Amino acid sequence: MDVEETSSVKVAHTASKKCSLFTWFRRLFTLDNLPNQKQHFPVFIITMSILHIVILLLTYVTRTGDVRRFILALYRFGRLYVPCMRPTVDHIRVHSVPCKTFIKGDMCSYDDLIKQECFSFAYPHQIWRMITVSFLHSNWLHLVSNLSAQLIQGIPIERKHGTPYTLVIYWLSGMGASLVGLIRLGSEGAVGASGCLHGLMLFFIMDRLSALKAKHGYDRVFIILQLVFLLLPYVVTSAALIIQHRVVHDAHVGGAFVGFLLGIHAFGLPLFCI
Repeated sequence: MDVEETSSVKVAHTASKKCSLFTWFRRLFTLDNLPNQKQHFPVFIITMSILHIVILLLTYVTRTGDVRRFILALYRFGRLYVPCMRPTVDHIRVHSVPCKTFIKGDMCSYDDLIKQECFSFAYPHQIWRMITVSFLHSNWLHLVSNLSAQLIQGIPIERKHGTPYTLVIYWLSGMGASLVGLIRLGSEGAVGASGCLHGLMLFFIMDRLSALKAKHGYDRVFIILQLVFLLLPYVVTSAALIIQHRVVHDAHVGGAFVGFLLGIHAFGLPLFCI
């Protein structure tokens, strides 16, 4: 009888330990200011993450034939590219260069070449590129780096603040990143959602700083752990990305600044109140 009781106690203890560990991780991804605060389902962040993965997968299906042309069209249509956004001095200068889509040896003007890159049906004021740039990534490292922030920080934000508010943070930060990125991008193209994610990151930090102001003791330590554990994956993957690729940091600053302003709107200036 004693042996049976001991076994049942051990099983109950193991189950309780697993349950407490699961509860701790669940709480780590929960931004709550009040006990039993309502949490929303992160529809927007999960949908965007799936779209990012699917679009990048399309570029790895095959790199020949019609699919290859589709991939080129996708990036030419959606990347952030200054000559497609607004006229520049180079557009006025007409000179002969090799054409990409004509017979080898043919020549065309620089302006015609840019029209090929920008889809001449709407040239050059293609404002949609400030949005579509966030759907495209250059490779898997780039995608993993962005998804680490989008899921780890975006899901807690959407669970607490809801889908409409998260959508506003995401796209306003992306617009701010595109505007600032265009200042120094020149004639080079850029892709990625990191501007949106830096806005989410700054908003997340402002949320946790405002929570620090109201919490004491163990809760304050836990909030600091949230800041460390939920920011660390993006810091590590971003460092690896910066080593291997050229990064448009101006866009990151633009997105982060918008997230900071939205954080001030929602929480005030908690940094100076702690």
